[in-house]
Amino acid sequence: MPRQSETTAGAPAAARNVDVVERWIGAFDGRWPTPDQIDALATPDLEFVEHPNLVNPSGSVRRATATHAAVEAGRALLAHQRYAIAGHLLAGDDTVVTRFRWEGELAIDAGPWVAGTRLAADCCAIYRIEGDRIAHIEQFDCYEPPVPPGS
Repeated sequence: MPRQSETTAGAPAAARNVDVVERWIGAFDGRWPTPDQIDALATPDLEFVEHPNLVNPSGSVRRATATHAAVEAGRALLAHQRYAIAGHLLAGDDTVVTRFRWEGELAIDAGPWVAGTRLAADCCAIYRIEGDRIAHIEQFDCYEPPVPPGS
């Protein structure tokens, strides 16, 4: 996987797009963004496609308002979360494909899992940038088996 410096060398627009994606992911790393932070990084008509996965078996398509609600639900569900970016690939002038690792721990019981269960996923997300904001996210999350507390 190319490192950011390899993908953006000599390409100011591409570097700006990668920066937008990194600021988006950074807004969630170890914390939760405010609605104003989300709005500063995403267009008002943001579309977020989450493909089916362990946590969301049906997948979902959310607009900006539903994304705000999902962030609030995540804030209540998770004691903490971390992101580690593995790399970016550029596709055209407006698209960044990002691989990253996500890890979180449940704050409350959720479905078959008890509070303290650790979750981890290797993820790939495709971000389409308009101006300096994200207009579209399509995300694929590959979860590892959940780890119960004390394991």
